[in-house]
Amino acid sequence: MKVKSTESFVYKVKSEAAESVSGRKKSDACLLGMLLMSENSDAGIVYKTDNEVCKDLFIRLVRHVIPDNSIGEEIVRHRGRLPEYKISVSEKESTNAILTRLGIASFDCTELLSRADKLADSNFGAFMTGVFLSGGRATDPQREYHLEIAVPKSADDGLYNGISELLEKHIGLVAKRLTRGEHKILYFKDSENIEDMLTLIGATGASLEVMNTKVYKDIRNRANRATNCDTANLERQNISAQKQLEAIKVIENSPKGLYQLSDELREAANLRLKYPEYALSDLAAEFNPPLSRSGVNHRFKRLIEIADNINKSKEG
Repeated sequence: MKVKSTESFVYKVKSEAAESVSGRKKSDACLLGMLLMSENSDAGIVYKTDNEVCKDLFIRLVRHVIPDNSIGEEIVRHRGRLPEYKISVSEKESTNAILTRLGIASFDCTELLSRADKLADSNFGAFMTGVFLSGGRATDPQREYHLEIAVPKSADDGLYNGISELLEKHIGLVAKRLTRGEHKILYFKDSENIEDMLTLIGATGASLEVMNTKVYKDIRNRANRATNCDTANLERQNISAQKQLEAIKVIENSPKGLYQLSDELREAANLRLKYPEYALSDLAAEFNPPLSRSGVNHRFKRLIEIADNINKSKEG
């Protein structure tokens, strides 16, 4: 069954991140990030998204500056895909009001990145919230650890490099890079870096989910390793016990039988015949008096040597 978009992990991340944006400074910082990922030109601003949460947030942030009738909204539907929302601001008076509000001279990529670089640390996370909401994706940690930000391949390299440099400078996160189709991708695969990114953009619940999933996976992996180790030990134990039983049978079927053995070796042989499934440590407790595991192992080595000698004499 296909998971609905509203049930996906990335939808939950974006919903939580969007809800964290409040107050004028964080709202403006978030809008700065969303504008960085918009299609801006002399004709105005065009913000595109297939996520209703992102669409609603962008409109809410722009409404802080300009009236509703200055905001254009269009829905473009594609067969087999989510609808795409196009939010536009084209009136010169409205775009100038946004520029003034954000303290920038233009919507040029370099200008937006420069303004973001001057943000206080307390507001930088909101800027990255805007960037992630517009071009980010996070995979369900149950499947794999992966978080990425996609930049259109057609965009200036300054946008791609600028976001990466800001992340490294402000919070010390170094993103890996790749090109996929029409996009350049900044991404993280390490769970700790993903947790830091999710916390930065206000998705603390999602960050905790990644942490909890990692703990669960670690416990499950340790349990699997322990089980595999126990299984391997049991197999070795069974092989060893079988080899001991075969040696005892060889001695038992020889002319002198088990009576050719010393009392201590005959005791070991009889106990192994009585308890064929016992591990050496369990079998050691059945001796009178009880022996150490190494003491029992030494006796069986001697029994195997005697059986080998009997087989060699038969061959001779």
